[in-house]
Amino acid sequence: MFFTGNMSRDELIRNKKRFYLVGGVMLFIGFVSVSMPMLASFAIETLLGFFLLAVGFCNAFGAFSAARSGDSPWQQAFMAVISIAAGFIFLTHPLAGVMTLSVLLAFYFLVDGIAKIFEYFRLRSIGGSVWMLFSGLLGIALAFMMWKNFFSGAAVIGIILGIDLIFGGISLILLGRGCSELAKRL
Repeated sequence: MFFTGNMSRDELIRNKKRFYLVGGVMLFIGFVSVSMPMLASFAIETLLGFFLLAVGFCNAFGAFSAARSGDSPWQQAFMAVISIAAGFIFLTHPLAGVMTLSVLLAFYFLVDGIAKIFEYFRLRSIGGSVWMLFSGLLGIALAFMMWKNFFSGAAVIGIILGIDLIFGGISLILLGRGCSELAKRL
């Protein structure tokens, strides 16, 4: 769909408008998320709670259907109960959900940082590998900062979302600009 070799000028202009629109919305939401990271963290946590409930109810339906046909869907029924319970907890206790996500993210940064440091020692003869070491140390430092202060750790979730949305929005806007320049040449 995005391969421009077969696109007409009209298709490029239509895609340009879509890229500008979606990129602009992503950029706006990204800046809001970075400026209000706790609000964004709670929004992510609430969305995750709804997703867990939906997965749980789908698993429950699948387990019920399998049981009616004579199968033994114990694993699916167990996952339905776990997903529904987790979704319910996330929605009824949002602070606990954000703190849980914060702890998981801190653990991820710690493990990822350690893995990058080990990778640095394997690749240290390659130029630029010091950045791998720096990234690993930064990940470990971030993990410990998140462990030390849960509220700043919870805010990191919103900040990461915001940064991702900002860079995604910028890339779509630049892609729209590229479509515009290519359309001018056709």
